[in-house]
Amino acid sequence: MSHSSSTTADGIHSSAVMTPAKVCSNGDAPSTQNDDCRHHRYSRHASNTTFSRQATLPRLPIPTLEETLEKFPAAVSALLSSHDGEKNSNGESASNTRETKEMKECRKEIEQFLAVDGPPLQTLLLEYEQKGREDGTLGSYVEEFWTEAYLAPDQSVVLNLNPFFVLEDGPDTNKSKDQSCRAASLCFSAIKLASALKSERLVPDSFRGKALCMDQFRALFGACRVPELFEKDTVAVDPDSTHVVVLENNQMYFFQALWPDGTVAVNEQDIYEILTAIKADASKVAPEISSRNALGVLTTLPRREWANARDIIKNKSVHNKAALEIIDGALFVLVIDDVTPKDIHEAAANMLHGTYNLRSEENFIDYQAGSCCNRWYDKLQVIVCNDGRAGINFEHSAIDGLGKFY
Repeated sequence: MSHSSSTTADGIHSSAVMTPAKVCSNGDAPSTQNDDCRHHRYSRHASNTTFSRQATLPRLPIPTLEETLEKFPAAVSALLSSHDGEKNSNGESASNTRETKEMKECRKEIEQFLAVDGPPLQTLLLEYEQKGREDGTLGSYVEEFWTEAYLAPDQSVVLNLNPFFVLEDGPDTNKSKDQSCRAASLCFSAIKLASALKSERLVPDSFRGKALCMDQFRALFGACRVPELFEKDTVAVDPDSTHVVVLENNQMYFFQALWPDGTVAVNEQDIYEILTAIKADASKVAPEISSRNALGVLTTLPRREWANARDIIKNKSVHNKAALEIIDGALFVLVIDDVTPKDIHEAAANMLHGTYNLRSEENFIDYQAGSCCNRWYDKLQVIVCNDGRAGINFEHSAIDGLGKFY
């Protein structure tokens, strides 16, 4: 049984609960690979490793300028006037038989673009894609523009960017209603998947016999969106991440989930015992106190405001800097919520943005309370409610929704 420790940084309360991992007589960690390899999604064949088919994938083709411009009128038609005000003999709008003035002007602009500005811009796009292919810096010509669209906006990621899922109840009805059991089960499954990805044992996806791109799985675990003051946000991925952060009662804890070689360091019972210890420790602080010191609520701010607050916190002490590095580098965040949704709608709302309540008390300024404070929106979050209902909320810029369904 390894030790538990608790440290308090200036402005941050962060406790580290180390895993009670079993150690073999020779000092090595107990192997969990045999269990993992029996799962049909795992493979040890070198030709079928997770990223083995990446080099064989076809590039996303760039359509010709003519093909693009041919589709442009239909794409913008909803933005143009639907009719020119004239009626046909039946008193109906003549828009079906007669092109509007705006559409005619649009087609003239298209012809002008095709003759003057379009060809050199198309050439630049082709050269940009070719260079990215040769340098290995771009998987697709739309990749950089896609990332820019997600990382450049200054508004809060809550509601605007971060998607969510509500998960089905677990197959074991007794365990699925117990918060700690459900959390341990989901956490253990995620850790096994993280281990399989690190060792590239996850079989690459395919559709109708065609290989699918697995590149986004590199940013599934250990990734964090980092706010920047004067630039667009960045996404940092720690390939050596081995720990999980747990958020309960607005307080942060972490435990080691993987050994340095990527093998699983805990089993489901270990995680259950860790979560039991965390719950006992977190309950020592009253919610009205922990809410006023909830660091996670800052991740709901507009990005520049959050970047400024983060810099202040980080520069105040080396302990704060270390605490933020622990959060950023975690495989994911396991959120234990003191919430019992009445129905699926409340469950969905809790996974999307959490509960919220602006409170005032004598001699205190207003402060935000609710599960919205018990979050870290810059990372992948597995959220479990009092009744075992669970869901996912995740930072979206580096990975699409399909990857999270794993």
